[in-house]
Amino acid sequence: MTTNGPAPRRPDLGTAASLRTALRMVNTVLDREASGRSGFNVSRLADEIGVERSKASRTTQDLCDKGFLERRDDSTLRAGHAFFATAASLHPGLLSRSRPLLRRLAVEHGAGARLSVRDGVQVRLLRAESAAGFAQWQGGASLVTPCWCTGAGRALLLDHTAEDITALLDDYELIGVGGPNAAHSAGEVAAANDRDRLRGVVAAHGEFEHGVTEYAIPVRDTAGRIRAAVSVVGRQQDLTVHERTIHTDLTAAAAALAEYLDGDDTPQ
Repeated sequence: MTTNGPAPRRPDLGTAASLRTALRMVNTVLDREASGRSGFNVSRLADEIGVERSKASRTTQDLCDKGFLERRDDSTLRAGHAFFATAASLHPGLLSRSRPLLRRLAVEHGAGARLSVRDGVQVRLLRAESAAGFAQWQGGASLVTPCWCTGAGRALLLDHTAEDITALLDDYELIGVGGPNAAHSAGEVAAANDRDRLRGVVAAHGEFEHGVTEYAIPVRDTAGRIRAAVSVVGRQQDLTVHERTIHTDLTAAAAALAEYLDGDDTPQ
């Protein structure tokens, strides 16, 4: 069999133009995932960012091969393990210190314990530990959730004013995302944070999923800026009776993790 020329090369993500396109694709997939709506397949992703579908297909395949994107069973896309490994590598001190702390929290409270960071409206899970036998809601290393209906997300927004939160959520539809107690407006998010700021701990009851509670505390750097959140998540009926102890343990864990932050890179 003869050919008219060399086989086409796959796109090189190292070139500036291809890298910009690849980053736009990953960011668009992440934004869609954080919105709580169904994900994009390759064709819809191409239309969303305005590139030819053939180019989107080649670049998506390359991103999947490299682990930055993954295809679900229904052909929609989500962020892959390599993306989150890269994100996690930006927080080496937090990750190395957080594992025993999270493990202790999980075991003591018979629940899941998490370390999360914020990227815009998205909350990215850096590390999760769980008590023996606690599988439900523990999540995976690539879990992305919205900031407005999770305990960790609201803890990461505790220093935001009502105006800041309104500006952050301006382009997002909150109705229909999250559990029965999720906020439906920026004003409700701000009001919930005003309440929890006085309590000293964010208490999200049924905000992400029915019957699930997440208690969260922000982790601050040496300049006092919120850089991460540590949380305990589990069945509401199991956790609420131990709220005071959980608050104390989360506060201690956040203080320990703060020692490993250098004060740089304020979240946007």
